[in-house]
Amino acid sequence: MPVIELDHVSKSFGKFIAVKDLSLQVEKGAFFGFIGPNGAGKSTTIHMLLDFIKRDGGSIRLLGMEMPSANVEVKKRIGYVPGDVRFYPQLRVEDIIQCSLDFHGLKENQTETAGLCEIFQVDRRKKFGDLSLGNKKKVAIVCALLHNPELLILDEPTNGLDPLMHARLFRLLKEKQGQGATVFLSSHNLKEVEDYCSKAAFIKDGRLIGVEDLTKVNKKFKVIILKGPSLPVDRMAAIGAKCIFEKEGEARFLYEKDLAKLFSVLSEMTHEFEDVAITNRDLEEQFMSMYENQEGNRL
Repeated sequence: MPVIELDHVSKSFGKFIAVKDLSLQVEKGAFFGFIGPNGAGKSTTIHMLLDFIKRDGGSIRLLGMEMPSANVEVKKRIGYVPGDVRFYPQLRVEDIIQCSLDFHGLKENQTETAGLCEIFQVDRRKKFGDLSLGNKKKVAIVCALLHNPELLILDEPTNGLDPLMHARLFRLLKEKQGQGATVFLSSHNLKEVEDYCSKAAFIKDGRLIGVEDLTKVNKKFKVIILKGPSLPVDRMAAIGAKCIFEKEGEARFLYEKDLAKLFSVLSEMTHEFEDVAITNRDLEEQFMSMYENQEGNRL
C-alpha cells in the first residue's frame, strides 16, 4: 500500500517553476531516497507533502488520506526532520521535547526520551538558541522519533552531524523500518542513499527523471573512462561498450561483457588514449549519467 502518493503535483513561485507535474509513489515499509542537486525541488516537494506551502495543481495522499483535508490526523502519525531546523531560540530543549509530546497527545515516556537523548547526546537543559547546527539537528531528530511514527520524512537530516551521530541515526532508522515504519529520505549524499535505501527517485529542475530499484543495481556493469586527444569510441562500441558521456578529451562507457576481451582490446589501443580508469557502476555514476543525458536532451 502506498503511504506517499503524488499525482501530477506542480508548484511555481512567480515565473520560476519549482516542481513540475511530479507523480511518485512510496510503498509502506520502504526506505526511499529522494535525490537531486541543490535547487532541484526536493524541499519544495516535502513542504507541499506536509501542507507547509500550497501546491498549484495535482493531488497528494499520505497514509491513504487526502491532503490537506486530513492534515492534523496525518501529522500525528508522521515524524519530520527539516533541512533547516528552527525552534524558538529562548526555549530549553526539554521544553521543545515536551511541546512535541503534547502535540502528539502523549505523556512523557522517560525511558524513551532519555534513551533517544543519550543516543544523540542531547543536553535537555540548554537553550535551543545556544546550540550548534549539528546539535539543533539532533533535537529535531529526537522530536521526530519520540512518538514512533509510521512515516518519517527527512530533509537532509545528516547536515551538521559528525560521523558517529550519522551512523547512530541510520542504525536507528533501519530499526524503525524493521518495525514497519516507512522512511522517506531527501538527500544529495549519494553514498548514504546507496547504503541504506531500497529505492530512489531522481529529480532535476523540479521534474522527476527516474526511479531506480537499488536492490537490482547490476554490479556486473563496469564504468570505463578513457582520456586523450583522440579516443577509440567506435572500437569500444564494437566490443559492446556503451558510450554514456563524451566530450573533448574524455569518454565514459558502460560495459558488462567479458572482461578478458575488454583488457585485450584496451592493451591493443594504448597508443590511442593517455589514461584509463575502470570501476564498478555505483549510484553516483548512475546519477551523473542520468543528469548528463538530461542536459544533452536540452541542448
